[in-house]
Amino acid sequence: MNPYHLPIFKCFILAHLLINFTLHGAVTSNFQSLSPLIHLLNQSEDTPLQLDVLRGISQALQGRSQVAMPSGWVSVESRLGRSPSAEVRTLIRSLSLTFGSQKARSMLHAVLVDTKGGIPERLNALKALVQARDTQLPSILLDLVRDKTLRSEIIPYLARYHEPGIPKALLELYATLSTSDRQSALSVLASRVDYALSFLEAVEEGLVPRRDLSAALVRELRNLNYPRIHDKLEEIWGSFREISVDKQVQIDAYKRIYYAGGSTPGNAMEGRAVFVRACQQCHVLFGTGGAVGPDITGSDRSNLDYLLQNIVDPNAVIPHDYRSTEIETTDGRVITGIVKERQGDALKVTTATETMLVANDIIESEHQGELSMMPEGLLLPFTDQEIRDLLYYLRQPAQAPLPASKDTRDLFFNGRDLNGWVGDPLVWSVENGEIVGETTIGLKHNAFLVNEMVFRNFRLILEVKLSPDGENSGIQFRSQHAEHGEVKGYQADIGEGWWGKLYEELGRGLLWDKTADQHVRKGEWNQYEILAVNHQIKTAVNGVQCVDLKDPEGALQGFIAFQVHSGGPVQVRFRRFDLEIDPDANLKTVEE
Repeated sequence: MNPYHLPIFKCFILAHLLINFTLHGAVTSNFQSLSPLIHLLNQSEDTPLQLDVLRGISQALQGRSQVAMPSGWVSVESRLGRSPSAEVRTLIRSLSLTFGSQKARSMLHAVLVDTKGGIPERLNALKALVQARDTQLPSILLDLVRDKTLRSEIIPYLARYHEPGIPKALLELYATLSTSDRQSALSVLASRVDYALSFLEAVEEGLVPRRDLSAALVRELRNLNYPRIHDKLEEIWGSFREISVDKQVQIDAYKRIYYAGGSTPGNAMEGRAVFVRACQQCHVLFGTGGAVGPDITGSDRSNLDYLLQNIVDPNAVIPHDYRSTEIETTDGRVITGIVKERQGDALKVTTATETMLVANDIIESEHQGELSMMPEGLLLPFTDQEIRDLLYYLRQPAQAPLPASKDTRDLFFNGRDLNGWVGDPLVWSVENGEIVGETTIGLKHNAFLVNEMVFRNFRLILEVKLSPDGENSGIQFRSQHAEHGEVKGYQADIGEGWWGKLYEELGRGLLWDKTADQHVRKGEWNQYEILAVNHQIKTAVNGVQCVDLKDPEGALQGFIAFQVHSGGPVQVRFRRFDLEIDPDANLKTVEE
């Protein structure tokens, strides 16, 4: 086969097949069978062709940490390491690391710890170093976990390492973590016996609230099969005992709790907040959530008996694809999850907090049980009103808004996609961790990207870049939906002649007419701060206060949205979001 005459997609397949034959001994172990492709990478100036070959090699090597370097790779690393394509450079570094290149290892370390670098590049470096089982990575991650920028990505990876500093670092940070980061941290702390004992001691000392224990976490702790952990669970959470065989008794009890709430037993918004804590990691509802368990959007949710039967007795009927598997690694980690597929030298496993590849050479044992990933006792940690709110929300025919709180604020923007936002995908997208609104032909009507959360008192600090500055954009807050896709409410304005002004869209019009144009860096990134506390509204641009308005007529709650104004071609970008719930009434960025 001559790769010079193959279509691009066949180069991908050829690279994949040759690698797999090599790994399974069908060809020589020094990768000489790949020499035509290595030569092609050394000679080709065609970026799509380079990417296709590199992707094929990369996919075939998933799950392998170290592979002998093929002949000719050093020159490929040197030449394509300077490629104008960011993806080519990323793949070269990752593969070079797998092939044992110290140069690639040093470069990836530098990229990962560069706090001023791009988030996608840093994440790619992290994933490559994790796959290569870099021995220096645990100490690097212990430093980086204190940095909010990558914390959500770093915490799940900590479970892969048996380092005494890991439980100490997570427990010290615990009180400051967001809800999803707490869930990830708890999963790490339940992954090893010594981590779990440190965690249980922290609960006894009051450093971790007992209410943060979920039924799923209890199962993970019990799966460690360590008597002292079982004893401590009994001491601390005596109510978490084996569920009664008579499930109907429990169902009837929860029905009484539900109907005790009256004709409108719960609050759908608050119920969604409970769903985020208890269910969203594993289940999709109305397009939002994790894919560990089934999507429950189309199920018979209006039927209270159906809901309670599935919640109270999740093990009654379990499809094979949702049976949990317990995997113990050679260094003592216990992973409870669903094996999605077997990929050559690794298992693809989905847990409640992440999807990972577990290399076969670190698996001590693997056992698929007869239980669902969904644990029994799901409702035990909640108050009666929280149970009513959750069940009421689950029975709704449409999505309810999510109340913004200290527990849910991290769901505002995940940095990867527009999950939790509603807007025209032809206008709105995510690039390099930035929200982008763009039209190349102009718009006849305003286009809005609306966040699903409902905010009351908050502080939002972000950076925005508008091009050209003569066009117009804005940040809506405490806003409501209006007809024809429009929104109404406060708008912090963006654009020449409008920077720093406050407008009420589809309402009272201009509320603050002083411009901050003189403080704006045109065509560059500018910092915007919006503070809303009760009836007090304040804003600042690049650290200079703009609006200072007490407005008793204004709305006290609503959603946040971004605008691309009608008019000519324009691009607006938003990044580096810092969101605070229930702040004090002082601006943070105002210069002294």
